[in-house]
Amino acid sequence: MTAAVQPLPTSDSKRWFARFCGNFVSVDDHTRMGQTSHYGPLRVQRPFYPEGLGCLHLYLLHPPGGLVGGDCLSIDVSLEPRAQVLMTTPSAGKIYRNISGLKQGQHVNLKVADGAVMEYLPQENIVFDGAEAELSTRVDIEGNGLYIGWELTCLGRFESQELFETGQLQQSLVITHNGRPLFNDRLCLEASGDLQTSRAGFQGRHVFGTFVINADILTADAEADASGLTGQLLEFQAQFNERFADLQSVAITQKPGVFIVRVLGNKAEYMRQCFEDIWSMVRPKLLGRSACAPRIWRT
Repeated sequence: MTAAVQPLPTSDSKRWFARFCGNFVSVDDHTRMGQTSHYGPLRVQRPFYPEGLGCLHLYLLHPPGGLVGGDCLSIDVSLEPRAQVLMTTPSAGKIYRNISGLKQGQHVNLKVADGAVMEYLPQENIVFDGAEAELSTRVDIEGNGLYIGWELTCLGRFESQELFETGQLQQSLVITHNGRPLFNDRLCLEASGDLQTSRAGFQGRHVFGTFVINADILTADAEADASGLTGQLLEFQAQFNERFADLQSVAITQKPGVFIVRVLGNKAEYMRQCFEDIWSMVRPKLLGRSACAPRIWRT
């Protein structure tokens, strides 16, 4: 299995394109980087193995730190059978005010082979006022491949009172399993529109996130499993919503073959910690080992 690669337009003084393509293989229970390529300012650090050779930790680096009008990042990653990769970013992504009228955005394509494990856990994206952002993630899973991934998006910078009042955001997360749709989440948001303020939308809050795993984690009978993982997750949900009732909330849902957590609020650090806590709860059941947070998250 290899990542599908489409040619990028040539960068010029008004547009800056960047791409990373990586293939990961497992040889004798050692996950290694296979063929990789990059174009423009998008690189990876050397792989880390804080959990042993079976799971490779990878930091995706974009030295400019943000996207202006005309900038486009393309990330294509494929995992061969039994490969296990945890990929993250060293800091928040930033999509700045667009004054050029040219598209700006990031497009991620992940392919997970049978028996492979992809943990895609980036830090949040901040969409600044005036941005015209396009953010897309597509995950194609085969057989018993496992995807564990989250996305956090900040509309403006609430803490600095720099709100998202002009511009737009188009965002999508599409997951397929054996070529069939498993999860399809699409958003088209106009700044200061009804979606930002309505009770059926963001309710005036400025940060939202989605955490998805293609697995059945919650049991059908929560009462019968009150002392198990289902009970722990539902208790955590209730405690989180009570503790941060004025700022954010978390909703946990189990659909056939897909576990979904959604968060909504104003403080990205609380919401990322919520995702980390849930990840810590479910990872031992899914992978047979405790969560091992990338050290870049604490630096």
